[in-house]
Amino acid sequence: MKRTLLVLVFTMVLLSGAWALDWPPDNDAEYYYTRVMYSGVGVPERGGPFPARYPPIRNFRCSDLERGEGGFGGGWRTDYPASDCKFIWGVERLTTIKAYREAPHPMDLMDPRIFDFPYLYIVEPGQMLLNEKEAAQLREHLLRGGFLHVDDFWGIYQRANFERQMAKVFPDRKLEPIPLTHEIFHTFFDIDTIMQIPNVSNGCYGRQTWESSSDREPRIFGISDDDGRLMVIVTYNSDLGDAWEHMDVECYPEKYSGQAYRMGINFIIYSMTH
Repeated sequence: MKRTLLVLVFTMVLLSGAWALDWPPDNDAEYYYTRVMYSGVGVPERGGPFPARYPPIRNFRCSDLERGEGGFGGGWRTDYPASDCKFIWGVERLTTIKAYREAPHPMDLMDPRIFDFPYLYIVEPGQMLLNEKEAAQLREHLLRGGFLHVDDFWGIYQRANFERQMAKVFPDRKLEPIPLTHEIFHTFFDIDTIMQIPNVSNGCYGRQTWESSSDREPRIFGISDDDGRLMVIVTYNSDLGDAWEHMDVECYPEKYSGQAYRMGINFIIYSMTH
């Protein structure tokens, strides 16, 4: 079954006729890790929207990480670009997917070329604020076959904010818990537990794995289309991006980084075959 899925993956080359940064895409790539640059942020209970402070980093190459460069800000840039590069490298190492691995691939949500890249990733949605045009763009992307992974937000206040933003995207579709029996947890690896993935500080120093005492339990939610295809997967009260970024930090436990890679790869395989 898994080898059959890999054959399908090979045949599903993603459209890549446009590029978000300053160099042309790899037209042979099957997968791009496309990080969404959202334009507005607001801290729950403190108001907003405020401009998302961080512009993209032009001409950054994943090979720059060898010089120790990385860690450029918060908001949509949390864990960027090291997380992106190291996750992409892991995808190529652990699967036969040809991923674009030369550079990170952030895109503005309103860029019309975003439809050429079906797999989107949003980080820190607990502070994300979408305007009506952004919500409509994301809705169209997903209904046209796109897939979105949402990661790294904690506690009831951030969750409430994220749910408000997704209600702008899909006012008629609610976040639903995704059971471990769902196919997305068995496309490549068999995942049988919802593990809370902590940030690097909590993971390295044996602290609690949660970040907000208002809600400590990890959960995975999703939104499906009318045919039952998952369009959105949400890793709430968990931080896969930090585990990818710090997978080579000696003190960060392998059980967390290993689980984060297994989940992320399953999400990719599911999105490319559904």
